[in-house]
Amino acid sequence: MAHEVNGHHAIVLAIAGFDPSGGAGVAADLKTIAAHNGRGVAAITALTVQNTQGVKRIDAVSGKLLAETLDALTEDIRLAAVKIGMLGSVENVRVVVAFLEKLSEKMGPVPVVLDPVMNATSGTPMIGEKGWKELRAHLLKRVTVVTPNLEEAAALVGFPVTNVDEMKRAAAELVAIGAKNAIVTGGHLDRPVDVLFDGTNHMELPGEKIKNGNTHGTGCAFSTTVAVKLAQGHSVVESAVLAKAYVFKAIEHGYSVGAGVGQPNHLYRLEVQAPARAGGSEPHHMDAGHR
Repeated sequence: MAHEVNGHHAIVLAIAGFDPSGGAGVAADLKTIAAHNGRGVAAITALTVQNTQGVKRIDAVSGKLLAETLDALTEDIRLAAVKIGMLGSVENVRVVVAFLEKLSEKMGPVPVVLDPVMNATSGTPMIGEKGWKELRAHLLKRVTVVTPNLEEAAALVGFPVTNVDEMKRAAAELVAIGAKNAIVTGGHLDRPVDVLFDGTNHMELPGEKIKNGNTHGTGCAFSTTVAVKLAQGHSVVESAVLAKAYVFKAIEHGYSVGAGVGQPNHLYRLEVQAPARAGGSEPHHMDAGHR
């Protein structure tokens, strides 16, 4: 079987929970991978009962089921990158740590991006305290890039993260703990800016605020884009810049599917332009980013 590991059709594994509303988790990850000409495969860590207004219930899958899923995928498929989102339980954190160890032995270095999901947008905890401690102690040191938001970064480093200086300090601490690179995302700031630290240098990645409310799952879209771009041979800095630009456009073209928080339009580039009324020409695909 041929694999384009560093080509446009790199195969990226998403390890995350399932969001029935499609804005976050595995559904969002697979849409994001497809949007960047990657090929997505997935292992579900938890089922959630939720809609656009909040999370009602979370059931983590068993560690045994997750481990068997990951083994089955890697028996058959050569992965170009791994994106890890919500894990749901301490047992699943341990399964993923063991999986990454085996993956490295079997396939050599594979880029791993961790979006350390702590709470849902609505505030519902997505992982228990034991799981969070396990993630910090054992998973961080096995990832290429970790992409926490301000709240997640603060919980990982143990001090407040509310401005750019604190973001820089937190990013450096995350690398000191074990991650190779850290990107602390600041989408909640009045002036949104992300801070990247590669072990040597800090880089600020400024952005613009879009106040349309279509933000459910933006962390998933960002981290997954970083993983796909790393799989395609881009550097960490390039991957972060491209991910930020993609998420901006996806939010700009986002939509609501219910009465609660809207979501980014992961596949905005595939929007079809309505046919011209006069002339009745066939609809054609258009890159929504170039309207």
